[in-house]
Amino acid sequence: MSKQHQFDVLIIGSGAAGLMSAIQLSENLSIALISKDKILEGSSYYAQGGISAVLDSEDSF
Repeated sequence: MSKQHQFDVLIIGSGAAGLMSAIQLSENLSIALISKDKILEGSSYYAQGGISAVLDSEDSF
């Protein structure tokens, strides 16, 4: 027996762009987000979204 779901928007990918789109669109629309793995297992999570930086002499990668 199959189950059907209906959404206004389908987002494929849970990277930074997919998650930001889901957050923004969910205020007014129903969203389905499809990811190939757990959200904390994606490339964006491991790359830290490119926001990691050494800003102080005590900082390191």
